[in-house]
Amino acid sequence: MYYNFLNIDQMKKVTFVLVLVLTMTTGFGQKNVRQTASNFLRDGKLDKAIEAINQCIQDASTSQDPKTWLIRGNIYFELYNKTQTGPKNTKTGMTKKELEAAMGKPQKTYDTIYKDSKSEKWIYSDSYFYISENGKIAGWKITKGEDFSNLDPDPIGKALESYKKTTEFDTKKEYSEDVFAKINWIRNNNFNQGVEYYNNKHYKEAMTSFESGANAYSTINLSDTLSLFYAAACATMVPDREKAKDYYLQLIKANYKSPTVYMSLSDIYRQEKDSVNALRVAHMGQKLFPNDLKLFLAETNIYLTFGNTPKALRNLKLATQKDTTNPTIFFALGTIYDKIANDTMQSQKSRADAFEQAVVAYKNAIRLNPKYFDPNYNIGALYVNKAASINDEANKLPLDAEVQFKKLKEEANQYLVQAAPYLEVATEIQPNDLNTLYSLKQIYVRTNQTDKLKVLNNRIDALQKK
Repeated sequence: MYYNFLNIDQMKKVTFVLVLVLTMTTGFGQKNVRQTASNFLRDGKLDKAIEAINQCIQDASTSQDPKTWLIRGNIYFELYNKTQTGPKNTKTGMTKKELEAAMGKPQKTYDTIYKDSKSEKWIYSDSYFYISENGKIAGWKITKGEDFSNLDPDPIGKALESYKKTTEFDTKKEYSEDVFAKINWIRNNNFNQGVEYYNNKHYKEAMTSFESGANAYSTINLSDTLSLFYAAACATMVPDREKAKDYYLQLIKANYKSPTVYMSLSDIYRQEKDSVNALRVAHMGQKLFPNDLKLFLAETNIYLTFGNTPKALRNLKLATQKDTTNPTIFFALGTIYDKIANDTMQSQKSRADAFEQAVVAYKNAIRLNPKYFDPNYNIGALYVNKAASINDEANKLPLDAEVQFKKLKEEANQYLVQAAPYLEVATEIQPNDLNTLYSLKQIYVRTNQTDKLKVLNNRIDALQKK
């Protein structure tokens, strides 16, 4: 009997050849599957395309090939686009009139809830639509025919994940332009949606859209500071303080140059009673933008919030020198002097000086903006409080001090007379403000202005009946 023995080296070679052949066969097999997935995408058979491409990402021979992930990204990108268009090219954001023009009148309508918001449901033979309170399409469901919405709950998330993987494995940058084109489209689409939501005052939805745009760029290591900036602004208007804080911190990390970022983040910390971080961020902004008045005032507002009157007063004095045309600054300065003037812990001289300074500051604010309610009301209240203080002093006099008593009463009335014109202007600016009307009523009673008192009482009665 003849035996054909192979030596050890020959056996190693045979084994190596067999393994190589098997690997190449498997590799070519998966590449064929990948091409099949691409063909299904071309033919619009997205369910089959998804099934085929997901086989490829699980196989070692194609799972780290950038082309595999590019095709997968394109499949889910197309799926996302399909889910953004309803029957007869209807889209979210269309008006009722546009929907009727495309689909005709609905068979039935009724009120319902869609995504936690009140909506109107329009039912057709092959689909139904959700109409938001602003009268525009918020979503739809296809009941007959091809419906891609059930293939994946987050196609855009899968697309972005795939493009990120493409970038990671594409060391030769063969597909970088293709990936950027798709990512840029996703970003711009989200940005435009955000603008539309913002214009319609849907700030939460706008915030989410701007954030999605920024996230799209971040998948390929690009920073979209503009989208983040708008997302932060919308978060402030929602309001969602934590979201706003996160966006502003990201902007600072990305070295976004805007005083608004530092001013807004500082104010968030102020509202959270975090004086340390509020001042830290304000000072960071001031180093970058030393001539920005708003940052300077943000720092002042922190001092006011936490009771540091001397520093707030110092800042506001400087602010009035930097901007002589801003009535708000003069009003803020007046409020500090007003507070000192009414502080019984201060010396009489300090209070008297502060009273005069408050009057000057309020008058400057009114000079710059005569229709500014707050300084008109405050200067009136300042005079009324001064009159009340003098009346208290008069009432403490002994009974035989009639001359001094009469003198103090006349002085008090003079302050009431000075208060009246400012409070009358305040009632013209805000005619329904009862506090102003009551203060004015007190003046008319004390100064015996009966005709004005009668008219004022009628106004108060009419407002109280509303």
